[in-house]
Amino acid sequence: MIATPCIGVCSTAVGDEVCFGCGRSFAEVSDWLTLSDAQRAAIQAQLSRRKVWLQMAMQSGGRLQAILPAERQARLALTPSVLVTLGWPQQRQGRGYVPLLTHDGRSYLLPVYRDDWLRLFWNCLFDADCAPLN
Repeated sequence: MIATPCIGVCSTAVGDEVCFGCGRSFAEVSDWLTLSDAQRAAIQAQLSRRKVWLQMAMQSGGRLQAILPAERQARLALTPSVLVTLGWPQQRQGRGYVPLLTHDGRSYLLPVYRDDWLRLFWNCLFDADCAPLN
């Protein structure tokens, strides 16, 4: 049996859809004991990338509203009316990027390796001062 990735900081217990401690969805936390080893391994394999999304949520003041594993996406709620779709974190030439789909349908590739990524994030959302997704 694959051990739980729980680190004892479960935010799903207080109503979060995605746990800020381990990166699993509420359903994954709830169903962990009934999942097959293959299902647990698939979730484990995604956790390091999901933690990029969690860091983005924490630093932007938003909440991960949903993780869509089949699409390799997450939905980040900044306000009830401002939702951003985060794509699968990726490496290009040794640097980290996260694809963004903004609330108004624009796509960008956010360079999260940069120290000023949060400023770029807000620019992508509201000022359109961001490089388009390639």
